[in-house]
Amino acid sequence: MLGKAGWVAMSTSGDEQEEAMKEAKEMMEKIEEEIKGKNFFGGDNIGYLDIALGWIAYLVPVWEEVGSMQIIDPLKFPATFAWMTNFLSHPVIKDSLPPRDKMLVYYH
Repeated sequence: MLGKAGWVAMSTSGDEQEEAMKEAKEMMEKIEEEIKGKNFFGGDNIGYLDIALGWIAYLVPVWEEVGSMQIIDPLKFPATFAWMTNFLSHPVIKDSLPPRDKMLVYYH
């Protein structure tokens, strides 16, 4: 559901965007609770859940830029923001992602 809410927030405006933002942030609160105190969802090592949710770390910031909005506030979601940094910095992940500038062009 975060994907749908984030997509709607990026591609709409007004009340529809506000409602989608509210929904996305509620989902982020749940993720924040799950990741608190850990580098990755499985602890110190990257695992299946990190891979399954990894799109959040990569795409949500792109959607935020394209939609001129903020879903993942580093002050409100510090554990999630730290996880995003850890995830995107992991050698297996960072060497496998498409260039961010191309993703921005694609979503514009």
